Amino acid sequence: MHPFTKLLLVLALVVLVFWLVTKFRDRQVPEDPMPPVPVSDLPPGVQASIDHAISEGKTINAIKIYRDATSASVAQAKQAIDVRSWQRRP
Repeated sequence: MHPFTKLLLVLALVVLVFWLVTKFRDRQVPEDPMPPVPVSDLPPGVQASIDHAISEGKTINAIKIYRDATSASVAQAKQAIDVRSWQRRP
């Protein structure tokens, strides 16, 4: 292969990589359209289960209980459980 052809191929590859990096670097993750439902708005039995899981330090279980009750995303559930944890602190 001629050296000039190799140079053009390398240059084309560099331009392609640069274009891909700049295209995907500026992408933003869309935010959740709806804020999470507060735990205090859930039925008392669900609230008790979530509070029990939080008090035992089982945050992941609390998130699972919340998601089962609300069909929320993981991010929304985590946010709601974090708020509930902060509210329960003395």
